[in-house]
Amino acid sequence: MIVSDLSKTCTFRHFFVLTLSLILSSFCQAQTKATYYELNLEKDLIPEGIAFDPHSKQVFVNSLRNNKIVGFDLQQKNTEEFIHKDQYDYLSGFGMEIMGDTLYALGNVLPPTGNRSILLLLSVSSGELLKSYSLDTEDFTYLNDIAISSVGDIYITDSENDRIYTVNREKDQLEVFYQNEGILHSNGISISPDNHLLYLASYIWGIRILNLKTKTLVNPPNAHKGIDGMKFYNGNLLAIVNGKQDKSQNGIYRFAFNEKGTKIIGSEQIHRLQKESDIPTTFALHNGAMFFIADSQMDNFKQETNEIIDVAKLEKYQLVQLELNSNPKSNKTGVVSKNYCTEIGRFDLLIDEDEVAGSYYLINKKALGGVWGRLNGNIMKGRWHDADGKGDITITFTDDFSFFTADYRSDDEPEKWYRDSWHGTLRTSAEPYFDFNNKTYRCE
Repeated sequence: MIVSDLSKTCTFRHFFVLTLSLILSSFCQAQTKATYYELNLEKDLIPEGIAFDPHSKQVFVNSLRNNKIVGFDLQQKNTEEFIHKDQYDYLSGFGMEIMGDTLYALGNVLPPTGNRSILLLLSVSSGELLKSYSLDTEDFTYLNDIAISSVGDIYITDSENDRIYTVNREKDQLEVFYQNEGILHSNGISISPDNHLLYLASYIWGIRILNLKTKTLVNPPNAHKGIDGMKFYNGNLLAIVNGKQDKSQNGIYRFAFNEKGTKIIGSEQIHRLQKESDIPTTFALHNGAMFFIADSQMDNFKQETNEIIDVAKLEKYQLVQLELNSNPKSNKTGVVSKNYCTEIGRFDLLIDEDEVAGSYYLINKKALGGVWGRLNGNIMKGRWHDADGKGDITITFTDDFSFFTADYRSDDEPEKWYRDSWHGTLRTSAEPYFDFNNKTYRCE
């Protein structure tokens, strides 16, 4: 009997160690497919903003150092200056966006002295200037990134302050739309598909959500910091994270929200950077893919004097084309890792097209467990095994796999099912626990 018990324990421990090893390596397996294009651009360009024209299939990037915009196709057969250095009084390039045949391009004077900002509206097909908005303020202003609603309303972050700018159509000028310390040093910006909510990447307060009608922030400060460019795609928010102190945590992330879009309920890294030293900034979306410059080389650029720090270290630029999946669990490379918090402890799951395997930690009993089974749609039927025993389990995920409910029974009591007994939601921050839907979810 003692030998039998020891055998069971060793078998379980072997399964648990194997599962943990899979989870620790899953980020490498779950990375989204990426294609890299070497670009024929001058090495001292220091690109910041990027936009993709779906009609001409042209990619446009601007330059922090050279006050211009260049365009090229993916085959690199046609690379040219879209607007020349200082043309139309353009400044150091920042966020860009294309709507219809109009390219919206932000620019700023980099040194704090003589600070000035500009927004150009350019014809994509001809390169002609359609409109120019200039901003001269007494304090230091950086018009950093731009979001445009489906009806053409413009929203712009000021990363040096706590303001959002817009274009007042009646006055035909830039003006402050919203100001609040809760959005201090916002960089990336995106608008919800229904034009009701504005998402702001604050360096201080994380991702803040602004109700555009009431002009009120609807979510609390959070730990989702270090974000540069971000955009909505298939109900989720995609973001480039490049400001983490632990550079291994930088990369491309996907954030999930509740049905109203007012609460972050999960996040996952979907792409690791080629090198930890890479600094991608903003990105464009086209036909199910994300396009961004792999490394802006911004760490080799001194903004105050507009100088390259070490010319010998400049490298050729690469454009990354990252294939996106509409279903968060669907991944051509095989396996996706998700970290859930539940009422009973942490759950780490690997999700494949038709299988789920993972491990969990029972906080109250300080015991480890494992779960595995077949996945049909968003329902997994399989087995559980921990210090209390083993049995059958059914896990029902939401369509985006951000939340699940669990039903289970023990082999000791096969006739007794525990229905809707506990729940899991994607981890929302580094905190060890949080409250959601009147329940306390534990993450460690």
